[in-house]
Amino acid sequence: MDPCTKCDAKCCRYFALQIDTPKSKSDFENIRWYLAHKGVSVFIEKRKWYLDIANECRYLTKDHRCRVYDKRPLVCREHSPGTCELVSGDFGHDRAFRNMEEFDRYLAERFKRK
Repeated sequence: MDPCTKCDAKCCRYFALQIDTPKSKSDFENIRWYLAHKGVSVFIEKRKWYLDIANECRYLTKDHRCRVYDKRPLVCREHSPGTCELVSGDFGHDRAFRNMEEFDRYLAERFKRK
């Protein structure tokens, strides 16, 4: 059975962009600022940092189908239903932060004085 038939289109409800690994206090403050916004999270995967933005694709129909399927972007064409979030149930993040409080706890742990 095609896994897409029972999918609620998780892959069409967000996009993630790789960001520079934070090094300075200013970099960490920028991440805190990102996390102050609704629908934004930050995650680390394989030592790379990403900004995750919960924003639904404008071409997604109410029944979770693509209105531009034949003309969809390459990233959509390359997305494999066999490794999608629905099937794997795992995004593979090493760390994820949904708000400033979670990130502040991470910073306190990471930079605690010995």
